[in-house]
Amino acid sequence: MTELVERGGADREEADANGRLPGKPLRVVAAILVALLLTPVAIGVAANGAVLTGRWWDSTDRWLAPIQSVLGAVLLLAVAALAVAVPAAAIAAGLVWGILPGVVQIVIPERTYRLISAVPGLPTDLDHALYSWLSGGVVLMVGVLLFGAGLTAGLLRRRLAG
Repeated sequence: MTELVERGGADREEADANGRLPGKPLRVVAAILVALLLTPVAIGVAANGAVLTGRWWDSTDRWLAPIQSVLGAVLLLAVAALAVAVPAAAIAAGLVWGILPGVVQIVIPERTYRLISAVPGLPTDLDHALYSWLSGGVVLMVGVLLFGAGLTAGLLRRRLAG
């Protein structure tokens, strides 16, 4: 914990006359892009794993389902962990891939399946899995958790720096 405070002090010494850190905007944009790319992949992989759990009688699917679920969870953990370095990354991913689709599902639930199935290249099983997660509130919950992780990390950073 003291390393963060000490490192924060060293970073402030390196800041330019306007108080900006060198290279920080590039790091923030890169982290946000990584979070925005990883989150839908994580949700898709985990949702597909959930669909495969219904076919556990097949020995191939027996191990593929939990592996996909764990992989999706690990990818979401990576996005949440990005909040330590760049809180805006987890906040953006939570808003774009969780909260916004959840609000769309609440406001116009009759159109969300058509929106999902219109995404090119998605297999029908994945369409059903994503819709199931969206209509069941899982996507909204993931978005709120990512947003909360980013918000908490940002508030803690300010508290430690101030």
